[in-house]
Amino acid sequence: MTTVSSTTSTTTTTTAASSGYTALTSSGSGTGIDYSTLIEAKVNARLTKADRIDAKITTNEAKITAYTDLQDLLQTVNDSLDGLRNRTTSTGASNNLFGQRTAYIGDDDVFSATVDDDTELGTYSVVVQQVATKHKISGDGTGSKTDALGYSGSFTLQAADGTAVSIDMDSDDSLTDLRDAINAQKSTSGVTASIVQVSDSSYQLILTANNTGEEILLTDGGDGVLSSLGLTDGDGAVKNELVAAQDAIVEIDGVTITRSSNTITDALDGVTLNLYSASPDTAISMEVSTDLSSIKTAITDFVDAYNAYRDFVVSQQSTTSSGTASDDATLFADTLLRQITQSVSSALNTSITADDGTVLSMASLGITFDSSNNLELDEDTLNSILSTDIDAVKQLLGLNMTSSSSQMSLLRYESSQSSLSFTLDIERGEDGTLSSASVGGDSSLFTVSGNRIIGAEGTAYAGIVLVYTGSSGSVDVDFSQGLADKLFSAIDSAADDYDSDLATAIDDLEAQDTTLQSRSDDIRTKAETYRSTLTAYYARLEAAAETAALLLQQLTYSEDDDD
Repeated sequence: MTTVSSTTSTTTTTTAASSGYTALTSSGSGTGIDYSTLIEAKVNARLTKADRIDAKITTNEAKITAYTDLQDLLQTVNDSLDGLRNRTTSTGASNNLFGQRTAYIGDDDVFSATVDDDTELGTYSVVVQQVATKHKISGDGTGSKTDALGYSGSFTLQAADGTAVSIDMDSDDSLTDLRDAINAQKSTSGVTASIVQVSDSSYQLILTANNTGEEILLTDGGDGVLSSLGLTDGDGAVKNELVAAQDAIVEIDGVTITRSSNTITDALDGVTLNLYSASPDTAISMEVSTDLSSIKTAITDFVDAYNAYRDFVVSQQSTTSSGTASDDATLFADTLLRQITQSVSSALNTSITADDGTVLSMASLGITFDSSNNLELDEDTLNSILSTDIDAVKQLLGLNMTSSSSQMSLLRYESSQSSLSFTLDIERGEDGTLSSASVGGDSSLFTVSGNRIIGAEGTAYAGIVLVYTGSSGSVDVDFSQGLADKLFSAIDSAADDYDSDLATAIDDLEAQDTTLQSRSDDIRTKAETYRSTLTAYYARLEAAAETAALLLQQLTYSEDDDD
């Protein structure tokens, strides 16, 4: 008897759920092929393209970050320049430092002053002869502020600028009750009550006018309450006056004025005086001047902001020892960065010829380039030109308009022209309104609306709006764009949040990344589908091979049995 032993070969299929595909391994009785490695090779060949796309996205993200950093640095430069452009809010600036005023006072312990923007400059002699005071009176002392006073009746009180109120007292009312009753109506009467503890057994009621220069008026209701409290004497007059009510008296350039308040807003146009103490024998000089400190601070801030921007630019141009771009030089050889750098450099080199023929430049402010092309500031030079020729500083830095007519003013300037000179021939109709404004006989260059003369779109005068209140005639107009204004415009064009070269570049890269990410995701999804298809296909091949191997074994064993 012959014994037949049979060995059964098996194929094992393992699913790796975490990696999203099925790996196949086979015994020696199958095909012997490593399907797992084969599948991975085929799938990875397709994923390579997605990996290249992902690398491009990473590169774009780094560039977006660098562009955003550059944008922030440039906007910081513009923040420092904005107030130096000699523009009003209507012509595009948030403030105009050349229009800001301050008061330089010989002795600010006597008085101080605040000055409105664009107030006329001037020097004044001020003598504070008397400051305004609040009327203050007291009652007689009482032994307790909480015990009943024993007075019944009523009285009225008011400050001269208030309204009379009635105060009613009962015999069981204390000094505290009386104070509270008066204060309940202090906004109407203009009088405030308080209690002062003079000693352990003495308290006094104090009445104070809310405003300076206003006398407290008291009228007894017929019950003698005011006299009992010690507020009035037998004749009804104030008994204990602590501080008399008085007005402020100030002499300005020899003219004496009297006001009820120590805050005087109407003596000098645009100037508010705040009086602190009287100095009747001392004339104090007050100079209303341009706020030079704010201008100096802005210029100093500009130098710091520019140098931070410059450091960033240098870092983007750094190389390794082999001459290749450094790892952090994301914008190495970047065309947009080069364009912005050239534009900024060109604006920095702006020079202006002053009315006296002097050529003004950045160096006139004490600003020069050091050996690293960073800016450095000589404060002595800056202080000198600020204190001696502020008009030259304004002309060098800001937008300047001169006109042959004092009745011509600038309302808006959004022109791309850095300098512009023209003569306007202006006509008024019989009804008094502007009928036309022409240059060289061409009336299409400007339109008129009310008193406004508006530069026509598509012309060199687009973005200019003038206001003219004069009569028919010719007016010469000249514009010049100074260093700060020109640099601001160049940076704004490059770095504005919404409408600039950098904003466009960032938007384009973000849109590109969105498209690339979609393509990468699509490739990876299809690769996983391909993995599943291959796995199923090779599983069928392995199963067919296994079936064939088993059949071959059976045939072999059958032949052996036949023998």
